[in-house]
Amino acid sequence: MKIAYRIITPLLAIGAVAMGFFLKLFYFTLGGLTDEISSIVTLASQFGVNTTYEFSAFEIIKLLLSADLSGEKATDGANFMTIIEPILPHIIAFIVFFVLTMLLFLALGAVAAATGKRKTVIIMSAGGLVLCFICIIISRLAFDKIIGGEIPLTDLVGMFSDSTWMQLLTAVVTVSAATLSAGFYAVFGMYILVILWTVLTNMLINTPIEVHRKHRRKKPIKRLSAVFHK
Repeated sequence: MKIAYRIITPLLAIGAVAMGFFLKLFYFTLGGLTDEISSIVTLASQFGVNTTYEFSAFEIIKLLLSADLSGEKATDGANFMTIIEPILPHIIAFIVFFVLTMLLFLALGAVAAATGKRKTVIIMSAGGLVLCFICIIISRLAFDKIIGGEIPLTDLVGMFSDSTWMQLLTAVVTVSAATLSAGFYAVFGMYILVILWTVLTNMLINTPIEVHRKHRRKKPIKRLSAVFHK
């Protein structure tokens, strides 16, 4: 069981990091600036118009690499840093703590593979959960600013898309809902899974399952000579 623990735990850690990077991390829903526009947006969504958007960490990096961060495409020439200035501290803090969360998972896997110290793994997993809660708080503060309209969507979309229709759409809609998505909660859940897996492994190692066989005493076979002498 000790060998299995030192093999499976690092695999769980690597899987968690992969899910945090490639699964959807943020979820956004578009809504109207007025009740009338909100009704139109809701109706449009029923006819297949996409009003929800999800992004993974991998997709966000690809978008940033392909974006016009200089602001040349933006309607007022604003650059990327100026547009995201209201939530820039939150973005930096989230990136720092989320990266720490992922690195802690890799460190956890290395400790489990190299030493198999289960108490250390549980402590590190608890620390990872704390980092996840900090990320949730930071993201909630940033999402409140985004929903509050502090980020100009028209300028932001203009950096990622040349579509005139998209820019016109962002002029009449806003972000009505924003949450963390599956990628983040997969990492959160994997920390809990590692804790449960470690506790179960510890129980099995300390109290191994043993099969007890009941030995019945066989009756002695009487010799034929003893029977004839009676």
